[in-house]
Amino acid sequence: MQLVKPLNHNTDSLPAIKLIPLDGESSLKIPGIRTTKTSAPTDIRLVKVLEFLRSTNLAPNSRKMYERELKRFLGWTQLHYHELRPRHLGLYKEYLRDEVKTDSGKPLSKSSINAGVAALKSFFKWMCYIYPDIIATNPTLGIKLEKVPLPPAQSLTDEQMKRVWSALELLGETKQRDTALVHILSHGLRAGEIVQLNVGSFDGKLLFLPDTKTNEPRLVPLRKESREVLAEYLLTREERSEVLNSLSPLMISHHASYKGERLSYHGIYFAVEKIGEIAHIEDLHPHSFRHTYATDLLLLGVDPSHARKLTGHQSEKAFRRYTLRSEQEAAIAAYYRAIGEEVE
Repeated sequence: MQLVKPLNHNTDSLPAIKLIPLDGESSLKIPGIRTTKTSAPTDIRLVKVLEFLRSTNLAPNSRKMYERELKRFLGWTQLHYHELRPRHLGLYKEYLRDEVKTDSGKPLSKSSINAGVAALKSFFKWMCYIYPDIIATNPTLGIKLEKVPLPPAQSLTDEQMKRVWSALELLGETKQRDTALVHILSHGLRAGEIVQLNVGSFDGKLLFLPDTKTNEPRLVPLRKESREVLAEYLLTREERSEVLNSLSPLMISHHASYKGERLSYHGIYFAVEKIGEIAHIEDLHPHSFRHTYATDLLLLGVDPSHARKLTGHQSEKAFRRYTLRSEQEAAIAAYYRAIGEEVE
C-alpha cells in the first residue's frame, strides 16, 4: 500500500489576501494584506433613465426636470421596474402631495406634483415600448394628474413689443443677430427648435422645421419684414467671408469661447434676458414671444386649428389659453357693436 505524502505548503508561495470593502468607503490599512478600494454599485434602474433622457427630444430645462423627478422616484422605492404596480405609483403620488416639501418648507404645488407624475408617465411609456420584456404594462396609466386651472397666456402687449424693437437698436456686436432672432421668435418658434435650424431651413419665405417637440415636421411662414431681416443677416455673414452651406447653423454665437458656432439654447435665453433688461421688461424669456404669436393669430381671426398647426401645439387643452382671450375680445367687440358704440 502506497502512502500519499502530505503537501508541505510554504506560506510565501500563497497569493496575497485581498479585502474588498463593501460600503464603498476608503480601504482598510492592514499590515501585510493588500486591499482594494471599490466604488458603490450603480443602480441598474438609473441606466435606463439615462438612456431615456438621451433618446428623447427634450429641451434642456425639461431634461433637467425629468432627470430630477425620475431620480426622486428611484430614491423613494427599491422595487425594480417589472415589480411596479399602479398602487405603487398611487402611493408615490401621495408621497409627493403629503411629504415632499419645497426649499421654503411648503408642500409641493399641484403643478409640481403634475410635473413629477408627467415625468413618470413619459418614462414608463418609453420603457413599455423599448423594453416590453422588462415591463409589459404601464403602471402609470391609471394615475391622474391634479386638476390645475389653465394659466393665462403670458403675451406681450403692443407697448412692450415696441420697447423690445427699440432695445435691439441699442445692442452692439449682436444687434443684427439678435434682431433676426427676435423676428424668428415672434413667429412662435420654441428656443429648442431655433437651435436646430440650419441655413437650408430658410427658403427665403418659409422656415422648415423637420424635428419638433411633437415629432412632426412644420412649416412656418414669415412676414415680409422678417424675411428681409433674416436674408440680410445671412448676407452680412457671407460678406464677412463666412462660407455658408445648407447645413450651416442659421443662428451663430458671439461668445468668445464659441464664436461662429451654433447658438445654443442657453445662448438664446441669455440674449433674450439681455434684451429684457434694456427694454425694462421683467422676466422676458423666449416663450413670451411664442405666447404673443399664438394670441395674435387668434385675434387676427385665424382659425384655431390653423393656428395650432402654425405654432406646433400638440395639446388642444394647452392651446385653449389663447382662444380664451380671443373669445373675450370678440365678446367685448360684439357688446359695443350692439349698443352702437365704436370699439377703440
